[in-house]
Amino acid sequence: MKLPTLSLLRLAAVAVAAGAIATGALAATTAHYFDGDTQRSITLDTSLVAVITPIPEAGSNTQARSVGEGASPAPLVQLQPANQSVAKGAGTHTSPVYREGNSPAGRLMALPGGVVVKFNTDWTDAQVRAWAQAKGLAVAQRLGTTSNWYLIATAPGSAALELANSLKAGGEVLAAMPNWWKQTAAR
Repeated sequence: MKLPTLSLLRLAAVAVAAGAIATGALAATTAHYFDGDTQRSITLDTSLVAVITPIPEAGSNTQARSVGEGASPAPLVQLQPANQSVAKGAGTHTSPVYREGNSPAGRLMALPGGVVVKFNTDWTDAQVRAWAQAKGLAVAQRLGTTSNWYLIATAPGSAALELANSLKAGGEVLAAMPNWWKQTAAR
């Protein structure tokens, strides 16, 4: 039986798609963010989700990394399989998990919330805060006392990535990157 050429193409496309699904190739979604002026590619890891739990601030015995003056403790980030239900407590959120680059071996990254933004050195603290307010954004903190780096508040997850890329594309800031959580290995 001779099939029309269009039917052969459809069969080939279905076979390729089935093979890609079986190998997980269609699950890979690439995106990017800017590290200064360098565009970095990231790949969504659909097999994992990051569960983000805020650390209690006052009276806590937990030590957490903090950056800058008046910084809040970094939230706890735990990875779990995406098909597992997430036990949500007060303030607990989830974030997609990405891998650096497009390799399955890339370092795991998640978005606990916030965008790190560098403003021109001639902008005052009052100008930065007025700019943020005019854009409907909130300054979470100034990072250091002598730099013009600020943490702009966002919800955990993709909102941070989208805002960072939007701010960088807008050209009003020198740098904008998500406040990434990155997996580290003990030495």
